[in-house]
Amino acid sequence: MWPKSEKQKQLLEIAKTISSEINITASEHDEKGTFPIEHFTFMRKQGYLQAAVPKAYGGKEFGLTDIALSQYEIGKGCGSTAVAVGMHHMVVGAESEALSWPDHVRKKIFSEIILNGAITNNIASEPDLGSPRGGGRPATTLKKEKGGKWRLNGRKTWSTLAPVLSHAITLAAVDDDSHDTARVLVKMNSQGVSIEETWNSMSMRATGSHDIIFHDVLLDETDFISRSNPKVHIDTSSTGAAWFPLLLSAANLGIAHAARDYAVNFAINRKPTGSSNAISKIPHVREKIAQMEAVLLLARRILFSCCEDWEAYPKAREILFPEISITKVKCIESAIEVTDLAMRVVGAVGLDRGRPLERYFRDTRSAIANPPIEARALEQIASKILD
Repeated sequence: MWPKSEKQKQLLEIAKTISSEINITASEHDEKGTFPIEHFTFMRKQGYLQAAVPKAYGGKEFGLTDIALSQYEIGKGCGSTAVAVGMHHMVVGAESEALSWPDHVRKKIFSEIILNGAITNNIASEPDLGSPRGGGRPATTLKKEKGGKWRLNGRKTWSTLAPVLSHAITLAAVDDDSHDTARVLVKMNSQGVSIEETWNSMSMRATGSHDIIFHDVLLDETDFISRSNPKVHIDTSSTGAAWFPLLLSAANLGIAHAARDYAVNFAINRKPTGSSNAISKIPHVREKIAQMEAVLLLARRILFSCCEDWEAYPKAREILFPEISITKVKCIESAIEVTDLAMRVVGAVGLDRGRPLERYFRDTRSAIANPPIEARALEQIASKILD
């Protein structure tokens, strides 16, 4: 059972406070497609934005399991907020494990999170590229200038957290003879950086995943985080790679839990006209509620056990990673199944835009497109077995 420690309980209590607070305005931001800045202001005051920062940099050093438990709770209150803040935690947590950035970059970002509540995310997707995980070269470019400067130009899509980002870790093609790609640290208040409010999605409408435009943004050599070349194979560690799929899973299962709660309360209190019994006494309703509970129970067990194994057995992460990928796929499938069952319990009134169930139903569908997608997760499993 979780939480299993005082440390987990401490963070979980903060998450419950956040969830209760952001639930108040979640539906309003969803309806209007606006970004809930006040949610992030509240989380900053609660110290939640620095949860994954290591103690060496002044943070609390909460681990993957701790934060996954909290993301589950926050997902109950507002799915968009949970997924969005999860992107920030993913960057910080993954780097805390991998230590792959230059020391000065890590110190700069982690220190600003502690001191100023800075927010960061990886910014990689583009209009014609989609996600770079599918292959291809970014249209966003870095060109060397005189005096050791670099000029950044391009447009990025699906830039979650855009309205509150302090730093964008940006993927770009190096415009020289090397054919390298690079990740560079871009301050969002730099001259030439702008946001175009393009986000108008069916689900996760309040994540602020707008386009970020870079127009002649000047960077220094010290802003480079990494360079790589597709023609040169480099063995990369999977350390840090679990944070994105597992935190995403936690947020979406939290949404599903909220759908389950809504359907249960509806069934207990819904008494059709002329009937003395609530619909919770109807056999097929009871069956669907039991199915919801069973699906959620198994998904939670899989998710949090997977988080624990990732932390407990660092030397086995290469072996564990295919399990991480398929855990994400199955958790999202479970979240979708639960919201579908909840909708069947509630019936047509669940489609009412004035009720939260239709938002839960829409929001869980978005994670189908988040990496790793099902086809790649299954290929990882196939490769592990066959190759």
